[in-house]
Amino acid sequence: MTHGLIIYHSLFGNTKQVAYCLANGMKDVGMSVECLGIEEIVLENLSKYEFIAIGGPTHIIGISKPLKEFLVKLKTVSLKGIKGFSFDTRNPSRMNKKWLLTLENSAARRIEGKMRRMKMKIIKPYLSAIVYGREGPLEKNVELEFRSIGKELGKMLVVEKDVEN
Repeated sequence: MTHGLIIYHSLFGNTKQVAYCLANGMKDVGMSVECLGIEEIVLENLSKYEFIAIGGPTHIIGISKPLKEFLVKLKTVSLKGIKGFSFDTRNPSRMNKKWLLTLENSAARRIEGKMRRMKMKIIKPYLSAIVYGREGPLEKNVELEFRSIGKELGKMLVVEKDVEN
């Protein structure tokens, strides 16, 4: 069975909610998945996972400070070859310039770049979930969308595992 981990940092619970939607979608297709906040991660245990997703809120068009600090610590363990995916939550109402709305200014893009530099194998490009207001709610249907993305990722990983065996 493919074993995955979804790591998240969440300020108001929205990113956590998206992380659990991904995890539930992966479980729907038979994957074993854990979903943990950055403060719960034991770095030495990460090598046991075949897939790791990392997500956090976009903060000042980048990665939140706690997640940045976690990603620095993450460099101390080998994640080479582990399959990965990144995601974020973003608030378009707080972005007053058109260029800020592009995905180039998302935390997920930067997280994915860091994952690539750690030699992880990105299996799906980064994605964002829209959050309205400072504390939410999530955009309509985001939970269904990310559960569906979780199923898609899970199918990719389960099929790949079956092909390997």
